[in-house]
Amino acid sequence: MKKALFLKRSRSFWLIFICWLVYSCSYIGKLSYNANINPIGEAFGVSYADTGAVSTFFFFAYGIGQVINGFLCKRYNIKYTIFVCLLTSAAANMALPFITDFSIIKYVWLINGLSMSFLWTLIIRLLSLSLPKKEIPKAIVAMGTTVATGTFLVYGMSSLFVAVANYRITFYVSAAIMLLSALLWLFSFNRLTKSEGNGEAEAALSEEKEKEGGSGGVGLLIATLAFFAVANNFTKDGLTAWTPDVLSEIYTTPSWLSILLTLLLPALAIFGAAVALRIYKLTRNFIGTCTLLFTGATLLFIAIIALIKNAAALPLTVFIFGLVSCLMAGVNNVITSMVPLHLKDKVSSGKLAGILNGFCYLGSTLSSYTLGIVADNFGWISVFYLLFALCIIVIILGTAYVIKECRDSKTRKNL
Repeated sequence: MKKALFLKRSRSFWLIFICWLVYSCSYIGKLSYNANINPIGEAFGVSYADTGAVSTFFFFAYGIGQVINGFLCKRYNIKYTIFVCLLTSAAANMALPFITDFSIIKYVWLINGLSMSFLWTLIIRLLSLSLPKKEIPKAIVAMGTTVATGTFLVYGMSSLFVAVANYRITFYVSAAIMLLSALLWLFSFNRLTKSEGNGEAEAALSEEKEKEGGSGGVGLLIATLAFFAVANNFTKDGLTAWTPDVLSEIYTTPSWLSILLTLLLPALAIFGAAVALRIYKLTRNFIGTCTLLFTGATLLFIAIIALIKNAAALPLTVFIFGLVSCLMAGVNNVITSMVPLHLKDKVSSGKLAGILNGFCYLGSTLSSYTLGIVADNFGWISVFYLLFALCIIVIILGTAYVIKECRDSKTRKNL
């Protein structure tokens, strides 16, 4: 009996690890362009808006794909769908360095975004149906570090290759990593997902409860989180994508150093999931947790606005960028991991993860092009004022939601 339990626990660990590894590596394939947005813009001689448009195409396809795949994920073969998607991203990365017409890049990256949109919904669905309930918190923390880990790796590679050779090497290496990830997934999937005899029952239970789970309270929670998701990725991805350009223009740092300094953002963001989980244990409220994290980001944006023009404050400014990234990573973990896995008895985890992640990437779609236009026309200081104002709106909405929830709770107790 003890041996059987050990094997089951061991399989859970390795399943979480492979999902973490594959999804972390997927961010190398996703962000290889963003990590090199500054040297690519210089090489082709295009504006911030033009380079940002490529990311907009990617995020648009990724966000729409997330929502569609959230509804359809039950029909997909998880093993082969993820394998093909990773191969497609590898092909897109391999193709990009050979493109000489900048206008074509956005279409290649749109295909990359569409292929990557399958991964999150399928991985969350797989984890929700495969893991014992006690293993879910481990999966939440682990999957919450994937974005930061992948971002750190791709920006680190880009900084190195831009410094010693050429930004194009990043795409070759990214393609190789995506190919290896695809093969690892293909050959480890069956071993880690052997049926325990209750998978079909869990799936049926999930579908049955989903029909019962359309209460107004859950609906309002999801609607509020959807808005938070847009604001979160507008801030998070906008800051990560444009930090190298901010540093290059304001502080005149070379491209390789700007990318290297940007590494601090994902390095600190790795702790975002743990910070969010700690706050949630205190609040036991998803919206309250997100609101507190946005409040911290608002205060940090005040500091950024005060310091941004001071060349001597460059190290401190970059560190503050990293703290904002950490808090926004925490919000992202609540929305895309914590909520879908905690509410799996009320709503299909794959569907909810797809819908909420789709709204996240609506924010990403808006941020890349919008912030590029704002920077082109009004300067980078205006970008930070815009992000500050957005955080204020989120805080107001989140506070109103928590107050309403407290009043509703008191009313129910008095009945």
